[in-house]
Amino acid sequence: MELPKIESRALKYGYANARVKGMKGLLLDQSTLEELVKVGTVDGMIELLQRTHYKGYFVKGSVRYSGSALIELAAGRSFLHAVDKLLSFTPKDSKPAVQALLRKFGLVNLKTLIHAKRLGKTYDDVRPYLFPVGGITEADFERIMKANEREIFKEVRHTELGAEMLASSTMVFSKQMRDTFNNALKNMNMFIQLETIMDAYIYLLMDKALSEVGGTEIQSIRRILKLEIDAKNILIVERMKKHGYEADKIKYALIRGGSLRDSFVEKLLDSKDLGATVSLIKSKFRRFTLKEGEVSLVDLEIALEKALAAEKTAAFHRSILSLGVVLGFLLLKEEEMNNIRKIAKAKEFAIPEAEVKEMLVVI
Repeated sequence: MELPKIESRALKYGYANARVKGMKGLLLDQSTLEELVKVGTVDGMIELLQRTHYKGYFVKGSVRYSGSALIELAAGRSFLHAVDKLLSFTPKDSKPAVQALLRKFGLVNLKTLIHAKRLGKTYDDVRPYLFPVGGITEADFERIMKANEREIFKEVRHTELGAEMLASSTMVFSKQMRDTFNNALKNMNMFIQLETIMDAYIYLLMDKALSEVGGTEIQSIRRILKLEIDAKNILIVERMKKHGYEADKIKYALIRGGSLRDSFVEKLLDSKDLGATVSLIKSKFRRFTLKEGEVSLVDLEIALEKALAAEKTAAFHRSILSLGVVLGFLLLKEEEMNNIRKIAKAKEFAIPEAEVKEMLVVI
């Protein structure tokens, strides 16, 4: 006999969901984040983090790194450990969806590598900011960092992530991607174009894999990914408007795959001030809020991050006995990692506590 749907889901996801709920309980809460903000130094922050589940992630890197770089390294290792645990108990036929979502973090790694090469950094300089998930390994990191500007595309193509991106593109577009990679280090416009191409492909790959899983909770995760694209596109429009770019160039820089209609983009382009832009955003992001008088681009970016975090938290708590709980946790863990990084960097730049608190995205 076929089991009732709820019993079938309980058998398939009950254990995985129980484990994830336990992992969720270890995430840093608001009071801990506020304590991290209050300590006077990065070293004090490290000492405080060692009283949490981050204990043990600092040991190996403390010989070579210090300050915010050491915190970056610990945050990445904690994320990687969480990913390994998730994959160890996720049902076999659901793992491709988890791995698809991890492509997003593979993209972050790839962008970090290209940024570092543009700035002339070494592999040791950038290593704390990398974590080998999403189809790109530590061996890949080293090869890409050693490659000259004409060899970067070849090295990226040899990664699992790069191969998957190219497999989903046309021959003409693959050539365009190669030319963009080859010129991204010496031409800022090409670098911006490369970021747009990579974003579009990664979100396409994630959405395609998740669409094959199906289910109400998965639809919520897919919606959040589209909202991430929308948020990035809104910020692209506002930043490029601020620097005087023409409308056609701004449209060309937008990431494909979001849910913003052409009419919405046109209204953004025509908007003369951030106040009008905020009204437009509120029509798209139901959890978007800004305090009175906050109309800078930084305020806008933080408010969008918080609106997205609220969506991620809601998706996690709405999911019951499903893969959505596992995927939702990944999104929440990402926010924790981002918060720790923000606090560490803020201390190095002596940013006031009140401003740091406003930057945090509490989950």
